[in-house]
Amino acid sequence: MATTTTTKKTAAARAAVEEYDFDSWTEEDEQKALAALTPDIRHIIVEGSFVGRFPDGVIVKIPLKVTMDQIDQLEAGSGNPVDQFKSLLADIGSKEIADEFSRHDLTECIVMSQKFFTILQKVSQAALPE
Repeated sequence: MATTTTTKKTAAARAAVEEYDFDSWTEEDEQKALAALTPDIRHIIVEGSFVGRFPDGVIVKIPLKVTMDQIDQLEAGSGNPVDQFKSLLADIGSKEIADEFSRHDLTECIVMSQKFFTILQKVSQAALPE
């Protein structure tokens, strides 16, 4: 019985190798595959708020006016940008907005939070005197 199971597993492994061409995989193939997996997260800035749209059409809106106390709370809570973004959503927006954010694919959430913090950083830099 063990031999039959081993033989079946070996045959399945051979079939997998034949199905996937590992030897011809290139860096260019990987870049194309990663590009296809990257979610199309759009955003705009409207009346002092970051407005982002997930690929399924769900929109999140967060004011770009964040207090130092809120930043301190974010940094104390987690170094993870996604967790920080969820916390900020709940604090500035609402728990419902934070919950909606959490229902999305992890990659989408990461891209959305990175875009928000990039815009927040640009706003901060623009506010500094030259």
